[in-house]
This record gives sequence, C-alpha cells and structure tokens, in this order.
Amino acid sequence: MEENQKGFWNTLKARWYQKGLKYSTLPKIALNIILPKAKGCKTFLDVGAGCGTLAIPLAKAGKQVTAIDPSPAMIKILNEEIKNKRLKNVKAINAAWGEVEIKPHDVIICANVPELLKDSKTFLKEANELARKAVFLIEGADPNADKFYYKELYPLLFNKPFLPRSDYLKAYTDLHTLGIFANIEMIEYSFDQPFDDMNEALEFWKEYMGIVTGEHDEKLRNFLKGKLERFKGGLIARFQKKSAVIWWKK
Repeated sequence: MEENQKGFWNTLKARWYQKGLKYSTLPKIALNIILPKAKGCKTFLDVGAGCGTLAIPLAKAGKQVTAIDPSPAMIKILNEEIKNKRLKNVKAINAAWGEVEIKPHDVIICANVPELLKDSKTFLKEANELARKAVFLIEGADPNADKFYYKELYPLLFNKPFLPRSDYLKAYTDLHTLGIFANIEMIEYSFDQPFDDMNEALEFWKEYMGIVTGEHDEKLRNFLKGKLERFKGGLIARFQKKSAVIWWKK
C-alpha cells in the first residue's frame, strides 16, 4: 500500500497506517470477494503489500504469500507482524515492482497502489503474464472522493481546491485495450485513524499535507476539534472509502 514509491512511506506514516489498519474493514471485505473467486489457488503475490493489509490475513487463511513493497519502513513493520504472529508462509521482499525477479504465482493482488497504476499498461501486462490463475486489483472509486478532509482543508489552509484524482476507470480502460475484459465489484469500507491526542493528530495532518511550519497550526487544530471523536482515551477520525475490485481469471 504505497502512494509515491519509496519516498512516501517514511517510518512516521507507516506507523500511523499500521494504527489505522486495526480499525479497517478493508481486509475482511476484500478477502470475502477474493478467496471464493480464488478457490484452489495456493500461492499469492501481493504487490505494494505495505505492512501486510492483505498479506497477513491471506497467510492466516493458509495461503503461501509473497509480499513485495518498496518502502523499508513498511517492510520492517510487516516483518515484525510476521514474527509476532509466528507466520511461516509469508515472504517479505523490500523492492519496487520490476527491481527483482519474481516467479509466477497462482494469484497476483495489487491493492491501493495508485503510483503503480498511473501508467498501468506495462504493469497490467506483466502481472497478467506472471499470474497463473487470477489477478485482483483494488483501486479507489470516484475521482472526486475526499481524503483526510482535504476538500475542506485545502481551501481553508491553502486557498485552493483539492483537485480530483484518477480512479479505477483508467486501469479498467487500459485492461480493455489489452484485450482483458475484467469483472468489477464495488466495495465500501471504513479506515478510521486513531490518535493518542490532538498533538499527534496535528502532526499527522501536517506530515501528510507537507506543512513544515507552524503558521497553520491554530486553524488546523480548531478544524480538527470539530471533526475528531473521543475514542479509548484518545481521538479518532472516521473515514469511509469506496473502491473497485477489478478481477479476472486466466
């Protein structure tokens, strides 16, 4: 789960992602679609695996998983999870797609890796060739969807709108031009982000928005006071996301 290859997921962001993952319904909802359609498949390659959003539950389901991600911070967390959960059927590889040779797997999964799908035809073709039985992509639906309250925060802090982003439609169109006529299922899931206190929340938004000075702190803090909920002695931001699961069998 990466957004700008190696440079985006520093240790701070990776740890926040891990904290949020504990309250995400994505793994359960995604695997409820993937596992029945991949019945009989034993080996899974998770591309952009992050800290194990899908790799860990796949391994718990008895699958042999190879998890590849370019972020050292994410792979470090994934290896910690593998050790803590005593999983013997997950192999973590710290590399970007194309940097190392990967053997064919029954199933290839790529979930929420927009950077890899920006110019997706090469990756889609390679993934299709490497998968023995099926490929599953998960990508955001709705280019106008909000992110971390950015639709309100960008005008408030930067005096400009939060622009639309590409979504699943580009990858689906690219597949069509490659002669791959994939299936689509829409899913909605929660990915709530917990914080110990308001100072951590402030640090979170400043890090994600690239704010390095304190000039916006007061506005941002007042804004977050109206958004965050009290939760287990701390705070939590509630987020709902909609994505498309694009899949096809070989």
